[in-house]
Amino acid sequence: MVRNVLLTLAFGGLAFEFGCGDTSGPSSGLNIVSGAGLSDTVGSTFKPSLNAVLLDGNLQPMSGQTVYFNTNEFVLVAPIDDQGFVIDRLPVTTDASGNAAVWVEAKYAAGAGKVVIVAPSGQSVEAHYTVLPGAPALVRAEPSDTVLFVGGSVTYRPFVTDAYGDSLTVAPNYQYQSFSGALSISGPGKATGAAIGRGSVAVSALGFTDTVWTSVVSKGRVAAQYIGPRGEDGGPIVRTNLDGSAYDTVPGSFRGRSLDWSPANDTFVLDVGGGPEFEYLLSMDMAGHTRPVVTDLLMRSEFYPRYSPDGSYIYFTGNDSVTTCYGVWRIHPDGTALEHVVADTSDCGIYAYLSGPAPDYASSPSPDGTRLVYVGGTGIPYVGGTLRVRNLATGAETSLGVVGDVPRWSPTGQWIAYDSLGTIMLIHPDGTGHRSLLSRGNVLYYAPEVAWSPDEQWLLYRGYDRLILVQVGTGLQLPLSVTIGLADPTWQP
Repeated sequence: MVRNVLLTLAFGGLAFEFGCGDTSGPSSGLNIVSGAGLSDTVGSTFKPSLNAVLLDGNLQPMSGQTVYFNTNEFVLVAPIDDQGFVIDRLPVTTDASGNAAVWVEAKYAAGAGKVVIVAPSGQSVEAHYTVLPGAPALVRAEPSDTVLFVGGSVTYRPFVTDAYGDSLTVAPNYQYQSFSGALSISGPGKATGAAIGRGSVAVSALGFTDTVWTSVVSKGRVAAQYIGPRGEDGGPIVRTNLDGSAYDTVPGSFRGRSLDWSPANDTFVLDVGGGPEFEYLLSMDMAGHTRPVVTDLLMRSEFYPRYSPDGSYIYFTGNDSVTTCYGVWRIHPDGTALEHVVADTSDCGIYAYLSGPAPDYASSPSPDGTRLVYVGGTGIPYVGGTLRVRNLATGAETSLGVVGDVPRWSPTGQWIAYDSLGTIMLIHPDGTGHRSLLSRGNVLYYAPEVAWSPDEQWLLYRGYDRLILVQVGTGLQLPLSVTIGLADPTWQP
């Protein structure tokens, strides 16, 4: 039997401890005296303190030397005389015996802690610690927020953590309780979408409870541009079912300013470029093949494309080299029959195309293709101008008497939705029924475009970091956790 023995070497008032088989004794430079190789729970102070001694070539103590104690992400150090002052890098001056000591304190994440002690010569030694989770304090379950179609199901993955979120290996019996008619408990740890709405389930064990959420939605498929949770990325075009299934990206696609999905085929149109003076319409199919839509040199910049309901035209805001004004144009998707639909004289000049349209002149054709709503007149950038409705056959126009931006005609023609400084508004095409649907609040990324569902029951818009469905009739909002980072949605026709 091998017995563990301790060899104690008395030197200058210090006792060095070595494990079985280590008879080398102290060496010149740094030596750890005590306080290494310990285990304790998160938030604890390891006992005893971490002590090191610095010796010269003759194994004599080196006093008055600065030794640094450097920590990793799981532990911190504190001076012996001020345990409350914790830091990740602490200089300590060796005493007359060459000794330097610190308290080592566990942070609030379980893991392998390490302190690297560095001498003035650059020599270093390491002390290792095991930071253990604390006592059970919370129940958590994943997914914390998800989306289901009616009849779809989710299986929760519950776990127990300490007060700081460190997972524990305990496996208690969990109880599940639904607090909404939108969800029903259909099996152990399983919930099923019972009706459209926002549902929640309480997951409980050991006296602790977590609440998880689910949006139960009707079936639909959308496309959007990935811009990141806070608008920081220029990612691809994404297609997904509303519950997150069949999620894919268009190969080689990239972010544009505005996006629309053709009702005639699986083709997108978006406006892209390196700035207002180089903004143009690009057609892209599902395989990522692209081509410019407008090849006529008359046009100098193109913005905000929208397909006509039958897919035969693309309406857009454009600036031409003849009038030097922004206005509304249209063109066939194959690049033929370029036509000036609305001539505007409020944003003109030989350099107007360098700044982009102001107001946006964003347009949307009516479902029967006979009328067009657009932002007209003198307006304010990012606020918009007066919404106007134009008869495409006669050229007759009427003002809706409201100021807004990026209007979108509903599929049945009953409503026009538009943005008013972050509030989604609704108005009938004849100017009646004007009302506020919802306020998007203080979102970091200004993405005011909305998309109508084909049945006109829902609008899809960008919230703080994800797309949100809102029921037009009731104002019910259903956040879609599977769409984090997406913006500028367009519904599959």
